[in-house]
Amino acid sequence: MILERLGCLTNNGMAELRRGNAATITRGPYAGEIIEVDHIIPRSAAPELDEKLFNLEFTPRTMNRGKRDSVGLRQRALAQEWAEQGLLGREAAARVFAK
Repeated sequence: MILERLGCLTNNGMAELRRGNAATITRGPYAGEIIEVDHIIPRSAAPELDEKLFNLEFTPRTMNRGKRDSVGLRQRALAQEWAEQGLLGREAAARVFAK
């Protein structure tokens, strides 16, 4: 689990999460940064996935902010998979592939 690998599940981190706040990363190259929730496929490409849990992941703040609305191979592969599973409509999948 990403939160565990980044050292966010410490006593302090868990206390922050319970209060609804972001935990601080304590391990690895992003130590000291805040963890954020990121959209795997950006809202600009597929707004219908905005609040879908399968489209959300935890990432360090600098990674999240640096990513912006970029769509790479991973996002395209997931868009294809989710479209085949009926989780993403054709129009949204086409927007992902157009980015």
